[in-house]
Amino acid sequence: MSAVNQIDIPSVLQRFEYKYLIPRDLIKPISEFVKIYCYLDKYSEMSPTKFYRINNLYFDTPFHTFLNNRLEKKENRFNMRIRSYGEDPVPPYFWEVKCKFGENKQKYRVKVKSEEIEKIFYMTKAAAELGLKGNDAKNMDLFQSLALSYNAQPQVLTQYDRMAWISETDEYARVTFDANLQCCEEHDFNVKPDPKRMESYDTTSIFGPQAQCVLELKGQVSNLPLWMVDLVQRFDLKKMAFSKFRYGILRVLRNQKPDNKWYNVSNYGEIYD
Repeated sequence: MSAVNQIDIPSVLQRFEYKYLIPRDLIKPISEFVKIYCYLDKYSEMSPTKFYRINNLYFDTPFHTFLNNRLEKKENRFNMRIRSYGEDPVPPYFWEVKCKFGENKQKYRVKVKSEEIEKIFYMTKAAAELGLKGNDAKNMDLFQSLALSYNAQPQVLTQYDRMAWISETDEYARVTFDANLQCCEEHDFNVKPDPKRMESYDTTSIFGPQAQCVLELKGQVSNLPLWMVDLVQRFDLKKMAFSKFRYGILRVLRNQKPDNKWYNVSNYGEIYD
């Protein structure tokens, strides 16, 4: 299957996400393994390095309800973000709500071609004006309703480089490598990172001394591919929890109150994992 035939992520998707922190020198051998079953997505295929830039504007409440729900490891929780692509992103942007129910996750995703993020967020621009129909209109309504109910606001802008593989043998299965994680505090409706404001948060205090990359295995909850099981066993991978939202916003909070142990990045693992 060629990259030009890449399928879009469905607007509503229930899936598993297994995460592993790995050293960079495992990217190549793992890629060699998965290419028997997968092809590079169109963005990786077009990139000379096979990595492309992803930016996420994450939302939270003034009292950091979404972060606290994650830190308390509540079984049912969600977060909200607007995703863009590239170093100088342009629409479409992807409005997403990610919900966690135990081990499973469900993502509601809307592709929006408008730059008017603040107007859409505050519902002064209707779904019909955006050309949204069906699940897209419902998902936008969900995003706007949650934002209104929780008084959610922009809190942190993250970015990273991704290599993505898509399964040729399964209805939906993906393998991604994420590296060069950065973030900055962001309270405006801005999805375009300023390189001067970004700071790394893939530090050894979070990743450990050997790992520099997040490997994710994703697929339908009812269908764990056997080749993924083989992959985990062959490379002796150890599953762990990892959240770009959590570590990004904790980095921002640490910068705001550097003397407070609760925000200290060196204690993330000790306190929360």
